[in-house]
Amino acid sequence: MCLMMTTKKNTYLSPINNLSFLDHLIFKLKIMIFVLTIIPLIIISFFLRNLIPFFGKWLPVIFHRLLLWLLSVKVEYEGYYKRAKDCNFFVSNHLSYLDIPILGSTFPLRFVAKSEVEFWPFFGFLSKLARTIFIKRNRLDSLIQKNKIRNFLSSGDKVLIFPEGTTSDGNRVLNFKSSSFSALENEKFLIQPIIIIYSDLNGIPINRWLRPVIAWYGDMDLKPHILKLVSLRPIKAKLIYLDPVCSNDFSSRKELSICLEKKIKDVYSTSFSKKLAR
Repeated sequence: MCLMMTTKKNTYLSPINNLSFLDHLIFKLKIMIFVLTIIPLIIISFFLRNLIPFFGKWLPVIFHRLLLWLLSVKVEYEGYYKRAKDCNFFVSNHLSYLDIPILGSTFPLRFVAKSEVEFWPFFGFLSKLARTIFIKRNRLDSLIQKNKIRNFLSSGDKVLIFPEGTTSDGNRVLNFKSSSFSALENEKFLIQPIIIIYSDLNGIPINRWLRPVIAWYGDMDLKPHILKLVSLRPIKAKLIYLDPVCSNDFSSRKELSICLEKKIKDVYSTSFSKKLAR
C-alpha cells in the first residue's frame, strides 16, 4: 500500500510521460486538424504572398497560433504589450525553437536567422514562408547584412533579433553581441525589449532539471528534443514587455547593446528568482 502511494505521488509530480490515453487521442485529433488547416495556408502563402501583402504578413501569425494550439502552449503577457505595435525593432532572449511561434503569434514579425537555416529540411521552407531574414555571420558580409535589415526596417517591417546569437540553457541570459544592432546606428527606430520565460509544464513549475526539456542548446539533437517536447502539455510561457527605447538616444551600438542586455538580464533574473521561490 505504501509503495503504491509513493508511485502515485511521483507520477503526479512529474510532467513527463504522464499523459493518459485520452490525452494521446486528443493530440492525434489535433494533429489531423492542424495538418488539414495549414496545408491550404501554405499553398495560399506560397502563391499569393507577393501579390497580396496581407497574406504574406498575417498567414505566418495564424500558423504560429495554430502551432501553439497544437502543442497546448499557453502564453501570458506582462507589460504594455499593446504599445509594442508601434515599435520597429524587437529584442528577446533565446532559449528554444519554441520561442519563434510564441513571439510570432502576436503580430507580423520578420525574424533574423543565420543563413544555414534557409537550407534546413522543412524548417528552411517554413522560415522562408514566414519572411525570415537570413544573414551570414562573417565580417566580409557585415555591411550587406546591415543594409539588408535596415532596408526592411525603413520599409515599415517589424524585425526581431536574438542578440545572444544562440540559445541558452534557460538558467541565465547570455551576453549580447553588439553587432546585432549595427543596422540601428545613426537611425531613429523604436526598440521593444522582450523577456520570454517558461514557467510551468502540466501545472508543475519548471526547475533546473526540467528546463532542458524546453531549452534547446549546445549539441542537443533536434529530432529527439522535438519528440519529447510534443509529449508535454500544457506548457505555460510568459512574455514580459519592457519599456521601449529609441536607437538615436545612444551614442553607439555598443552602448545600446549594453543597455538592453542589462535591462533584459535584470528582469529575467528577478523573475527567475521569484519563480524558484514559489
